[in-house]
Amino acid sequence: MLNGSREGLFELGKQLQQEGDSKAALHCFLSCLLGLTHVQSFHSLPNCLHQIAEIYIDDKNYGKALQFIQAEKMFYEVALIELTSLQASTGSQEEGTLGTSGCLSQEELSEQASQAQDLERLAQLCIMSKR
Repeated sequence: MLNGSREGLFELGKQLQQEGDSKAALHCFLSCLLGLTHVQSFHSLPNCLHQIAEIYIDDKNYGKALQFIQAEKMFYEVALIELTSLQASTGSQEEGTLGTSGCLSQEELSEQASQAQDLERLAQLCIMSKR
């Protein structure tokens, strides 16, 4: 699937969701994710994951909603880690000219990622215990 058609499907899904056709919107949003690989660029991916989660929340399907919320969260965590790595690889010449940027260190990011994984496991245990 071409990236433009993914974006088009996403826009169609948003329109259908605004018109109140959640089932068709969900179908569009899920179709956007089919066959998506790491190397492909789908700029609306986090928004798409968020919209899917909202539809599942409206349907009171909290387990599936949580999965898509976690996927959205993971998208942003990976983006932050990649950004931090990119900033670290640009060298110390920027640090000398810009000073400290207030960004978290790699160790702090790793600790936060570990805490996030622990919270995800806890959430999954809570869901399993309610079944």
